[in-house]
Amino acid sequence: MRLSKRYSVPANLALLYEFLNSTDRRTYLEKGKAHAPGDEWETPAQLESWLRRRGLLKKDEGVKAADQRRAQELRSALRGWVECAPEARAEAEERIALLNQASAAYPLVVKISKAGRVKLQSATGAKWPGRVLGEFLSLAESGRLERLKMCSSGECQWVFFDRSKPGSRRWCSSTGCGNRQKTRDYRKRVKDAEPAAQA
Repeated sequence: MRLSKRYSVPANLALLYEFLNSTDRRTYLEKGKAHAPGDEWETPAQLESWLRRRGLLKKDEGVKAADQRRAQELRSALRGWVECAPEARAEAEERIALLNQASAAYPLVVKISKAGRVKLQSATGAKWPGRVLGEFLSLAESGRLERLKMCSSGECQWVFFDRSKPGSRRWCSSTGCGNRQKTRDYRKRVKDAEPAAQA
């Protein structure tokens, strides 16, 4: 099952969501087992397979090492942007420069469907990441880009879409990462309070 369906991500940002989470940084323990970090695109062949499963390559198209490297650079730049707190993004000059540089290879054009829908798509001859950037731009223009966040747990870093009414979620899961952090905070408070209680 695709990640976007598993986590009920809106269809208009499913590709962006799966693109950003194609690298898994999770290292926490869950039910006694540690997550092993990984990358779905460790080789050009793996990236090609990922793309074919999503219908993003034509039959005669393949993936070269340079395509894989550029896609990983774009993913890293987008993740860096999402990791940055929304209120700090305007000042994140290095992240802005990296994202501008990584996205320059994927020009977009306006396309109008037979149904009259207007959307941005990859320019002719441009590679598939243009579709990811189109979803990124659409999310920004709808005012919902601030709801695309990275889990604040250092042992997770999963990208999620915050559906909460106030848009203030910090963790991908309140019962998972949120609960682990709250438990740690509680244990620290108890430990810090012990010397004062013994005095």
